[in-house]
This record gives sequence, structure tokens and C-alpha cells, in this order.
Amino acid sequence: MAQMPAGQAIIEALRAEGVEYVFGLVGTTTNSIVTEMYGRTDIQFVDTRHEEGAAFMAYGYAKA
Repeated sequence: MAQMPAGQAIIEALRAEGVEYVFGLVGTTTNSIVTEMYGRTDIQFVDTRHEEGAAFMAYGYAKA
């Protein structure tokens, strides 16, 4: 079985579910995910300053 980096596996799973935007913070725990998203046009990362802001943004986007 071919192996892939964790960030790539997460992005592929999100794309399979039709996710277009990911809201969150850039940091050591999300580096591999954000790095994998860099330069892609099919899924975008929306960087926030606080987790609560990311949650509200995601909720608002889902409701719109």
C-alpha cells in the first residue's frame, strides 16, 4: 500500500466530502495541512486569530 503524508491524506479526505474552505489557525499542529493546501485552488484555508472566530466563520459560511 502506498503511503502519503498526513496532511495530504487529510486534504484528500476533505475534498472527497466536497469541502471548499477550512477555517482555523496556522500553527505547529496544522502545519502539514496548511502546507498541503498551499497553491491549491480546489480547497482554501482561512486563517484566523482565535479558534472561536474560526468556529463562527465556519458556522456562518455553512448557514449562508
